[in-house]
Amino acid sequence: MTQESVPVGRRAETAGDRASTRLHTAPAPLRAAHPTSTMISWAAMGLGYSLIAGGFARLTIPAELATLLPGAALVWYALRPTTEHYPAPAPFARHSTVAWIVIGAAFAVWELYAAARGSTHAHPTLSILMGPLIDPPPARAAGYVVWLLTGVWVVRR
Repeated sequence: MTQESVPVGRRAETAGDRASTRLHTAPAPLRAAHPTSTMISWAAMGLGYSLIAGGFARLTIPAELATLLPGAALVWYALRPTTEHYPAPAPFARHSTVAWIVIGAAFAVWELYAAARGSTHAHPTLSILMGPLIDPPPARAAGYVVWLLTGVWVVRR
């Protein structure tokens, strides 16, 4: 009887190491099916914060502070040595990276041009275009929820 099921060689020796390392580096994903009390508490605080911050008028100091304070807390959380992070994803292909850089540069040039022209209706900035969508307080609160969730996702990466 031969041992054909036992892998042999360099590839077989390192395959088990990668699998065991991967299990220890990735934190447990957030699950909606069985949330813990800590997750429920953070979600309730985030929702309450978003409802309060959504009530602030746009482009005011309270609205800026409502954006800055949780952002600073997320940066602090990300820089802690005990924060668990997911492993880095595989690098993007060069052609897709160049395409996104071109799109981002075109958007930045458009925004700078529109801001320099005084943000007229012929050349509006993104904040002017988004104004009607985020004008009601519930829409701003939903925007804060999305902003907070995106911040948590980025921190865990």
